[in-house]
Amino acid sequence: MRNRTIQNHINHAKGSKTVCVTTCLNFFNIPFDAYHYTSSDRDIFTYKNVLRRFGWSVRSKKSEFKALKSITMTQLRRNMKKSIYGNGDYFIVSGYQSKKAHLMVLNGNGETVIDTAEGMKWRIRGVSIVEKA
Repeated sequence: MRNRTIQNHINHAKGSKTVCVTTCLNFFNIPFDAYHYTSSDRDIFTYKNVLRRFGWSVRSKKSEFKALKSITMTQLRRNMKKSIYGNGDYFIVSGYQSKKAHLMVLNGNGETVIDTAEGMKWRIRGVSIVEKA
């Protein structure tokens, strides 16, 4: 059975379940009804804990891709193409624009695998490799 994803954000009193994060988690075979929040008031990176709970390893690669300070998506893709990673490696990329945040999945060559807001320009906040633990 194929996993379902949500069409609209679900907001709770202390957190939310967003379309982009739910779609990215769905790519890693985590159904949307298996967790309550994808981000909360205290932790905007709750999705990493959800991945870890389902047996995935999530490690930051910000320094490897020269993303310690904010870079553009184009710069990230260029740095990923120069790296040792390939099509079989998957990265969760956290981007932002003024007050909006977004999550995408890229492969090791910097190609988009999952993006629910194609065509938007994002500054990169975080890059993490996701591997089966």
